[in-house]
Amino acid sequence: MASQQGAALVAHYAATKAYLRTLAEGLWAELGPSGVDVLACCPGLVRTPTFDRSAPAPAGRLVPPPMSPDRVVREALAALGRRPVVIPGRRNRLAAFLAQRVMSRRAVVRLASARTRAMYPTGSRRSAPAAGPDG
Repeated sequence: MASQQGAALVAHYAATKAYLRTLAEGLWAELGPSGVDVLACCPGLVRTPTFDRSAPAPAGRLVPPPMSPDRVVREALAALGRRPVVIPGRRNRLAAFLAQRVMSRRAVVRLASARTRAMYPTGSRRSAPAAGPDG
């Protein structure tokens, strides 16, 4: 879900995810008439080895818990050929809806930044993974 907004500590990661989401939407519209399926999968936190190695602190009640890679893949494959973007997980979809339709952009960026800082506090042994929070 990093493609939805920028966040402290992972701004570069969020920017690349936003680019990839936009690219997928454009390619979906361009190549779909030729029978080519394109899908951007925006899963939020995923329990991957990279995520686990980063040893994040709990993100709090406002952040959906990490999903298993198997579940993310199942939902992505089910969405392939139906739409250009999928957000796996009911709680992730609710969070995206609130961030896009209910909250101000400023509030969303502040909240995402606060949650990322809570997961990877400055001065701790934890650090946001180079691949981003969802591996």
